Amino acid sequence: MIDSITQILREVNREHLHRIWEKAKIGEMEGLDEEEQRLAKVMLEHANEFFNQFEFADVLADHPFDPEKEINPFLHITIHAVAEKQIQERDPIEALQFYNAMLKQKCSRHDAIHLLGLILLKFITPVLKGGGRFSLKDYRNLLKKYKFRKPEKIPELLEKEPGPMVEMEIDRENLTIFNEIDSALKDRNFRSVEEVQSFVDDWVARKNAEPIPEFFGLSPEQMYRVLHQPFSEVPDILSFNRNLSKEDLLDAPIVQETMTFLKRLSELQPLKATSKGNLPQAFAREMHQKFSEPSRYDFTIRSEEEDRKLSALRHLLEMMGWIKKRNKKFSLTQKGERVAQNGLSGDDFYKLLETYARRFNWAFRDLYPPFEIIQEGFLFSCYLLKEKAKRYIPAYELSNYFIQAFPTVVKEVRGISCWEPEEEVSRTFYLRFIERFCEYFGFVMIQREEGSYNGYKNFVKTTPLFEKMFLWNIGSTGGG
Repeated sequence: MIDSITQILREVNREHLHRIWEKAKIGEMEGLDEEEQRLAKVMLEHANEFFNQFEFADVLADHPFDPEKEINPFLHITIHAVAEKQIQERDPIEALQFYNAMLKQKCSRHDAIHLLGLILLKFITPVLKGGGRFSLKDYRNLLKKYKFRKPEKIPELLEKEPGPMVEMEIDRENLTIFNEIDSALKDRNFRSVEEVQSFVDDWVARKNAEPIPEFFGLSPEQMYRVLHQPFSEVPDILSFNRNLSKEDLLDAPIVQETMTFLKRLSELQPLKATSKGNLPQAFAREMHQKFSEPSRYDFTIRSEEEDRKLSALRHLLEMMGWIKKRNKKFSLTQKGERVAQNGLSGDDFYKLLETYARRFNWAFRDLYPPFEIIQEGFLFSCYLLKEKAKRYIPAYELSNYFIQAFPTVVKEVRGISCWEPEEEVSRTFYLRFIERFCEYFGFVMIQREEGSYNGYKNFVKTTPLFEKMFLWNIGSTGGG
């Protein structure tokens, strides 16, 4: 997502925009790349508002726009194009959620995009001014916050928001890289800036392809794909088995609970939702009793909201398109009817895994800090299991390896905590990744210490289902 922002911002060169405008106004899009075509369409949408500025963009190349007195039309359309791209690609997903929330509040499509652009601008402006780094985490958090605001109030509220923190310091790792580049450039003669740039690009590409010890043999380039494209762009690392048999899936708790939920709903549908839109109390209590999980307490729930696990499953099944709520009543969809009758296929299980990993918010079920990298890095953590957990291993060792790979996660611990930052991350890692993802999907067995609820001290090892589901194409580094 950050790369796409950078790419589009490069197009803000006004002479370049003028060339795009000349093609756009006569309808000749041929020869324009995807980002240029996006900008062309946005310029046409704003033609009535900024026609003169677009027409003379090459003449205005050096004109400074005073933000106190006038709108910079070129920055305006660039931000608009970035916002459109985020919505189209659902990256980050919070941008699409904010956009849909504005539409539900009777905002026009154009105005909803402009409101998204206002929030985006708040984070891009300090970057353009001072060269800091775009804070994706803070941007996503602000989108979550403002999707519940009234559209007409958002511009005023944004002005009162404190400016985002811009990371300006150069850390030791980056300083080392700069020194290495400087050393590589010494004693070399270049005839042009282009030659220097080409050399540096090649050098960076080689560095990004080198394995990193903290990544257990993965390179930075591979890690980027593991984090951001785990289901589409990692064929050199692994493939997912979409042809598992129903027998392979029988012991996976999420499969058992999904089938119990769907079959019971098929018998009782349509089920009238509560006034808050939740599952009816009797059905929620019945499912709660069947969906037990490790706990020191046994209690009867009064509503679905008191069982976050059940609530999470209901939302997940809605995301899968297997259940629906129409006219305040729950029922199965056609896809859900098929699954309830025939059971989950290997492809169904794969899609359930993809939806849980990429769309469902793992932080929904606990009160720990967001620590979004735990969910984003799920595939790397599975790689850790492959390397280290073929035999029982303490869960905290896995979390330590994770923290070594992503040390900045510790800095996300804020305020007063009962534990040291590393322990809080370890506890969250265990709960979200090991217990509520891996064990839930049947990928690990957990050897629990009797009477202890410090889960991160339990022992973990992979199951046959893990070995069948994750078909690794990358060799072992010798762990496990």
